[in-house]
Amino acid sequence: MGHQYWNTNQSKRLLYRWQTRLFLAIACFLGMGFSGPVAAQSDDCTNLVADSGLESGTGWTMKTKGQYAMLSNIQAHSGVKSAYLAGANQATDLLSTKVVLPSGGQSATLDFWWKVNSEDGNDTSDQLTVQVLNGPGKIQTVLLVLGSEHASNDWQQSALDISEFVGQSIQLQFVAKTNEALVTDFFIDDVALLICSTTQ
Repeated sequence: MGHQYWNTNQSKRLLYRWQTRLFLAIACFLGMGFSGPVAAQSDDCTNLVADSGLESGTGWTMKTKGQYAMLSNIQAHSGVKSAYLAGANQATDLLSTKVVLPSGGQSATLDFWWKVNSEDGNDTSDQLTVQVLNGPGKIQTVLLVLGSEHASNDWQQSALDISEFVGQSIQLQFVAKTNEALVTDFFIDDVALLICSTTQ
């Protein structure tokens, strides 16, 4: 359901999408679905992300080459909105937030939900990269790369350990890039940076 098709080819694209979703739903029912890593969390945790549900965009920086709003009510894991990246050919979209991780014997986990819809299942050049940057903006690590091969009818959850950055100021970035043919949609929702006590 790419951004660029809503006005011109909406009916055709929606029909294609629903056919694809039906196939994926059957695949998931048969045990063929993709499951992201999920980590158990302590009850003694604090979320450092102000607008985790991406409802207002408070605290987030959003940049796109396209003429569309990145926060969208097309699909959401919870609430009304989610971040909708790409959904157009030759897209370069960025969603980022800055956080300061307190020090003091604690663990840090980036926990979020994601969903990929794609017409481009055999081409891995459509990608969403999840990465950590330092305060000045230099990439420190790539946490996860999602591509059109991860397309699914279901929302998936990832919980990624970033404890190595405890005590630092960092930027969390979701960067989507697509090629010139066929459309891939990347949705992000319920983003939490959890600082958890390691005291037993």
